[in-house]
Amino acid sequence: MLYFFATRAEDPQGAVDLTAETFAKAFEHRREFRGASDEQAAAWLWKIADNELKQHWRSRSTELAAVARLRLEHPVMSEEELLEGEQFAAEELHEQIELALEWLPDDQGELVRMRFIDGLGYDEIAQKLGASNDAVRTRTSRALRTLRASAPLHEAIQRLQA
Repeated sequence: MLYFFATRAEDPQGAVDLTAETFAKAFEHRREFRGASDEQAAAWLWKIADNELKQHWRSRSTELAAVARLRLEHPVMSEEELLEGEQFAAEELHEQIELALEWLPDDQGELVRMRFIDGLGYDEIAQKLGASNDAVRTRTSRALRTLRASAPLHEAIQRLQA
């Protein structure tokens, strides 16, 4: 989602602020969400993001007029600062995923780590574990169902999908 705002807000700090505001609004209004699937949740979140961007442009025109009138400089985050912020967010997300994986039995947690953190394919995992491809897929699916019920991981997955 940060990339979405960064390509539309023309201001790296504004992109960070819009991303934060989008998630804050989603959290604030989470009880109003009536969808039943992850796809519906993603669509709802993107609609909030779109509304935030529209509001940003409405208020931005007023702000730019005031800055020009008062001859003020508008501070902007450097590309390096933006990358540091993204790295910090990725590290925080990784920690949340690791905490959520603790909910699983060790063997399921290891499957999820190999598949989604290490990026291994089902064939590679099956070979490492000495199990069939179908068994690995079934156990991974079972682990993901358990994790979807985990509130901390559900939030982390939503951020990854954004």
